[in-house]
Amino acid sequence: MTAMTTADRPVLELDYGITVYPPREERGRWRAVWHEDGERRQCESVSEEKLAGKLEKVKERLAMGALNMTRPGKDLVDWYLNPDRLPAGQRWSRKHADTQKRLCDRFAAPVIDTVTCQDITNRHTQKIVNAAPTPGEGDRVRGMVSALVNAGLKGGYLVNPMLAEVHWQAGARALPALKITMAGESALLVDPAEIPSSADVGALGRALAAGPGGERDELMAYTAAYSGPRWGEVTALTVPQVDPEGREITVDRKAVEVAGHLYVEAPKNRKYRKTIYPRLTPDGYPLADKLATRVEEARAEQEAGTNPLGLIFPSPRGKYWRSSNFNRRRLQPAFLKAGWRGGDGSGRWTWHSLRHVFCTTALFTWKLDATDVSRMAGHSNYRVTLDMYVGTTSGILDRARAATE
Repeated sequence: MTAMTTADRPVLELDYGITVYPPREERGRWRAVWHEDGERRQCESVSEEKLAGKLEKVKERLAMGALNMTRPGKDLVDWYLNPDRLPAGQRWSRKHADTQKRLCDRFAAPVIDTVTCQDITNRHTQKIVNAAPTPGEGDRVRGMVSALVNAGLKGGYLVNPMLAEVHWQAGARALPALKITMAGESALLVDPAEIPSSADVGALGRALAAGPGGERDELMAYTAAYSGPRWGEVTALTVPQVDPEGREITVDRKAVEVAGHLYVEAPKNRKYRKTIYPRLTPDGYPLADKLATRVEEARAEQEAGTNPLGLIFPSPRGKYWRSSNFNRRRLQPAFLKAGWRGGDGSGRWTWHSLRHVFCTTALFTWKLDATDVSRMAGHSNYRVTLDMYVGTTSGILDRARAATE
């Protein structure tokens, strides 16, 4: 800090180009002037001490180059949700963007919309996370807050990374029973009880075949269970994606429902893959022959105009299935009939459980390498496959027993 004299008044030159002017007369106001974001700005106070307090925030902004900290929290949220914030090749999927907007609208906006970004504290971010009704939702909100803070740091809205260091607090709310897991295992490990057997898959297939969708719904369940596409991927399957000759399926798209609208976009992680299906499933279902027949049927339907998209598993109107419609009209009645659900609607298996069937069948029945299964299932790497289905403690007791003989 340096002092100058202008018209018999000592002028103080602070860091970051801030100039402080003492009052012109007794009981006058202290004034500071600086340039920020290309504009000349100033503030005043009744004393030098109070002006210094105001300038601390100014110095923080200028030191960090965080020129958006004077904006309201609503602008921070809008920046976080703005697709132009990310490079074109790294934009969120529609589903993720819709989820983040929902979380921001419900939890973040009521807390910080009207708060100046520079005044946002851990108290605010903690309040956002605590507004979630359950621990699971709290984890999702916490993830949103972490990403929001990171975007704010990069965009010049925030300067404190510790704003993201919050977690869901139960307060007076009841906590669910703590989940007990195997020591040394990955959190990704799928409990064997969560994986239907081939007999269970067969029971579901027969229940679906007895429903309004008939054998086509049965075929869809077997295709999901023994080639591994996710729900949106199997419902988006078209004739060109299935190669009956090589028993291959190319997974290069998915159907996704966002805010009541259906879209077709790239698969998860924007990576396409190829997978295979067996001639016969472990319970003897002739999957290859059934799928080949269905491909020919779908091709004929497309030519006739009743299935214009050439979908292997279209809705009754020849369009993509909405998961809510299929679940209500076809799947839930079949779940009850097949024993996948109890009378109270409880049960551990879902449609996604069929992916677990594919991965475990490929690993332990077909004896495929984990790297091959990983690529066919569309996992990010083979370690994920091993952590989910083989685990890290498998064989420990056998090795220890052999070593201690």
